[in-house]
Amino acid sequence: MQIQVFLGNAGDGNTSKLQETFDHLTVLGKSQPLIQAGAYGEEGLLQILEVRAAGGQREILVEDCSRQQILRVLEWQSCTEDDPDYADLVIHLARRD
Repeated sequence: MQIQVFLGNAGDGNTSKLQETFDHLTVLGKSQPLIQAGAYGEEGLLQILEVRAAGGQREILVEDCSRQQILRVLEWQSCTEDDPDYADLVIHLARRD
């Protein structure tokens, strides 16, 4: 699993300019929407990431992440580093200030 953390536009956690980059990501011909981290607590975000990965999505973009959410995702990454189900997963986390 690879995790990338970056600031959104002006540090606000929004990545609308990057949406075009991820428009090519499709599963069964359908674009996968961005995950809005503000709608989830730390554990809820981990659960939705697991659901997306289990559903076959290999690249995921998450907007509006808090520092705590990012820390939990990084912790989760360390716990799953030997799991082949997550080996080719790439998660992009846009941090809000």
